[in-house]
Amino acid sequence: MLIKRIFYITVFFLVFGLTAEASQNNITLNYPPDKTVMEFDLLSISLTVPQGSADLIKVNINDQEKVEIIPDSNFECFSIPLKVGINRINISAIKENKQADEIIMSVFRRSELISAYKDPPAGFKKDYFHMKNHIKCAACHTLEPSESDRKPVNIAAFPTEILVYGKDVAATTSTCYSCHKGLTSYPFVHGPTAVWSCLSCHDPQTNPKYSVKKPDTKVCFSCHIEQKEGWYTKKYFHGPFNTGKCAICHSPHASENPFNLVKTTWDLCLSCHIDKGSGKHIVKGFFVTYYHPTHGKPDPLRKGKELTCASCHEPHTSDSPRLLRLNVGSGFALCKKCHLE
Repeated sequence: MLIKRIFYITVFFLVFGLTAEASQNNITLNYPPDKTVMEFDLLSISLTVPQGSADLIKVNINDQEKVEIIPDSNFECFSIPLKVGINRINISAIKENKQADEIIMSVFRRSELISAYKDPPAGFKKDYFHMKNHIKCAACHTLEPSESDRKPVNIAAFPTEILVYGKDVAATTSTCYSCHKGLTSYPFVHGPTAVWSCLSCHDPQTNPKYSVKKPDTKVCFSCHIEQKEGWYTKKYFHGPFNTGKCAICHSPHASENPFNLVKTTWDLCLSCHIDKGSGKHIVKGFFVTYYHPTHGKPDPLRKGKELTCASCHEPHTSDSPRLLRLNVGSGFALCKKCHLE
């Protein structure tokens, strides 16, 4: 009996003792919670990584390795890219070439542009980071904005040092930069983002905190006055503009594409106008079938540019039906702008 008791006690300490030791070495996810809904293509992740618990942190997204981090503190914060839809995220802690711990989570990136991803799946919901008191984060980060986050957004009024030295100087005065610096890691950056004037668009007095007024035009037209005055005088409005949803087509922070478009022009238009991607557009003649290209050809009216939907159609407003460009009044008149014979 005594031998059996000693055996069970030994097993208890071997199993539960090792488990307790492992729990001290586990990495912990601070943010975001599993099944979070995100609006944009960058997700900030915060981990607690106890000293000595991992030699390497690997992050896979949808079974593709995206990030490797050699931890050098008790907290690791980083950003990862998100695709539209469900993103399966696997975070592995590697210790002495073996997996010491693992975090598995899913994040849904919604899209106003693609109807299939407009509404999140059951069980997914938004989590507003700044609506909660994140004590761990406050140890390293300033979580309340200052007036330096409300810089002038008119380029003529930018502080001289920003124009001379660029966004790096603006970043040093921003309380938002340390967490959200990944937002500017694209070729085309929106003006307020470039100078870290976050409070030009994000209101700290709203609920949820730092949300942006809707529709988007309430915020966008506070700077884009010329467009506001010109576009509302036109006869025909494009759907996204008519509903005031600028962010359907334009990223409010930064983008890989000119004009901060969320996709290239042709791909963006086809997100809604799917039928125009068939290659059958603008039929010429009655007996000879000829289809006008919509991309992949040079634009005759814009030297050095590719032909796109925006070569013939205004993306916002127009005085001509079908949002035709150049105030031509009719499709035939537009054709004559390029086809002179």
